[in-house]
Amino acid sequence: MPLVREVAETIKLLGDVVKSTREIVQAVNDGKEYLKRYYPDAQSDLSSLLQQMQRTIVGLANVTNVMSGFRFVVAGTSIDLDIASRDLRQLNDYLIAQRANTDELRGHIHELKANCSKVYTLRDKLDARTKTKTWGSMFELLGAKKLERSLELHAAVSNFYADDQRMIELIENTLLLTEKAVAEVEDCLGPPGMMNPYNVPNAAEVLGLYAKLFRPPHDELQDLANDLHEASMALAP
Repeated sequence: MPLVREVAETIKLLGDVVKSTREIVQAVNDGKEYLKRYYPDAQSDLSSLLQQMQRTIVGLANVTNVMSGFRFVVAGTSIDLDIASRDLRQLNDYLIAQRANTDELRGHIHELKANCSKVYTLRDKLDARTKTKTWGSMFELLGAKKLERSLELHAAVSNFYADDQRMIELIENTLLLTEKAVAEVEDCLGPPGMMNPYNVPNAAEVLGLYAKLFRPPHDELQDLANDLHEASMALAP
């Protein structure tokens, strides 16, 4: 299955988003008392920034849920044609529903991510609140003393949340993988224009494989969305 390699590459990109965002959340949690003491007026802006980031992570979780949520149970490798045909009808209906779900998500792609203009406006406002008032300095508000570390965290905000096209491409690629996975399952059922009911167990097995691959990143994204929400609420006035 050549699609597995593409899935692995996308999962790696999702992992990069999760890793960098977790580091940001950790920095916020570690520095929130410092922020409250020395820069209390910045709490609202940082809370709003985290909310925008959460919006993106929830969107990615929704997109990955299409594949991680693949569920289809067949009666087994039955030689009974009626049972096999029933399984085929159910699987075909299921695949049609998955395509519709993917199309709906693609139609609302701009709602699945942060408002990038708000992200870089909030980012720049936070930079301006620091003593140095330089690009990349916002994490000084949390007590970060190492310039290199501040720039790394700042770059993560900019690359994953303020870059509109980059996030759209990640969402679109994930949705495209879903479409390819559905097409691969359909291929398992038979050549174009034909569906063999006795091939349903093999097709269901392929569905299960993709669900297994995407379930860990989906669960990680959901957990991260919850952590972003908690971090944001801890800063809310």
